[in-house]
Amino acid sequence: MDPLFAPWQTASLGEPVLVSNERKQPSYWLVPVEMGGRSIGYIRILGTGQVSAVGVYYKDPAHLDAAPATVTGIDSVEAARQVATRIDPLQGETAGPPVYVHDGPPGREAWLVEVIKDGRPVRWLFVTPGGIYERPAGKTLDEGFE
Repeated sequence: MDPLFAPWQTASLGEPVLVSNERKQPSYWLVPVEMGGRSIGYIRILGTGQVSAVGVYYKDPAHLDAAPATVTGIDSVEAARQVATRIDPLQGETAGPPVYVHDGPPGREAWLVEVIKDGRPVRWLFVTPGGIYERPAGKTLDEGFE
């Protein structure tokens, strides 16, 4: 009955996206709520099948055109394209494939691209619609500072 969710009455569910943790272990699913070729919202479903969150990508149901085309904000191809300028092949760096992860608590989602040198990951690049950030591979967030 919430007017914010009124568009969901005629929306459909899209293809679920598996969200892994930083170690690439499955964590939960992000199910897009779609209308008119856009993701207008999402449903976060835990491995137990329990819904842990729902959300919308618009402030006003009259302005659904501001919603992203994909529930991840950008797709894996775009994430790979964006990190290409941050990889130094002359130094022996290569990029692993993008993996959709939550960096810290659920809801803090990003595409994780491992930078590999000499056969091992040396840096983690996190790609979001808002930009790219990085840290040494294997270093998890200190959630006490978030």
